Amino acid sequence: MTRPYQNIEVRPDGDVSCVCIRQRRLDEAAIHAVGTELLQLIDQDGCRRMVLSLGPGSLECLYSIFMAKLVSVQRRIQDRQGALVLCDVTPDVVTVFEACRLRTFFEFAPDRAAAVEAIRKKPFESRPGDQPGGTP
Repeated sequence: MTRPYQNIEVRPDGDVSCVCIRQRRLDEAAIHAVGTELLQLIDQDGCRRMVLSLGPGSLECLYSIFMAKLVSVQRRIQDRQGALVLCDVTPDVVTVFEACRLRTFFEFAPDRAAAVEAIRKKPFESRPGDQPGGTP
């Protein structure tokens, strides 16, 4: 994955893309930019296994818009028979997921290592042209 991203940091861990959001405070435009980059990671870079860290600490953003972007990312990765695990999610942010009735739509792990372990336990069928690291 050589694509430079401005709003997210991507660190490959084998066939799992570990993603962190660079800024803790996101206005509406930044939320859309993060969403666009996450979708590019899936669509253009072939990511099918993603660990997305929402920490450390809580994000400062419009959670309704942010949740909509995360739902889009989750659906896109599921359409490609992939998996997404969220990690480093504070109790306050979990409360937002619960209030939006999205707690069961996403899988959560306490930290990156646990998320990578959880995602590797999921069944995964490679498709023709797939290579390790999630990049076709």
